Amino acid sequence: MRDFIAPGLVAGCVMLAASMMLGGLFSAVFPSTAAEYGNTSVFRPWSDPFMWYYFIHQFIMGVILSYVWLKVKTLVKAHGLRRGMLFGAYVWAVFGLPGMLISLSSFQISILLTLTWACSVLVQYVLAGAVYAMFDKK
Repeated sequence: MRDFIAPGLVAGCVMLAASMMLGGLFSAVFPSTAAEYGNTSVFRPWSDPFMWYYFIHQFIMGVILSYVWLKVKTLVKAHGLRRGMLFGAYVWAVFGLPGMLISLSSFQISILLTLTWACSVLVQYVLAGAVYAMFDKK
């Protein structure tokens, strides 16, 4: 069980850091996306207790994806960090991208905001995959 917990928590830290940095970068480069977050008819205010999940989500995903990595890593036809990064890209293609499409179709958010999310999630999953590969003993 510990084989996936530690890599998952490290990946969670990396994903949270990437999310925070990219969020700040995208808000600076595209101020209209930062303004969208202020729309409380779409997004919860930061004072809402449920917003704490924003900081926990990457750790939960990190541990879940770490477990999945252990089960499917041999299916990824690459080696070393490249294997992990490819795993992250596959996860994004299978789960992240469709999630962005359903968000775009379900919520009144801009295409630009959805694209920034998609890019951020891609970077997060690729980095998480690299972390799993670094922990890998094979």
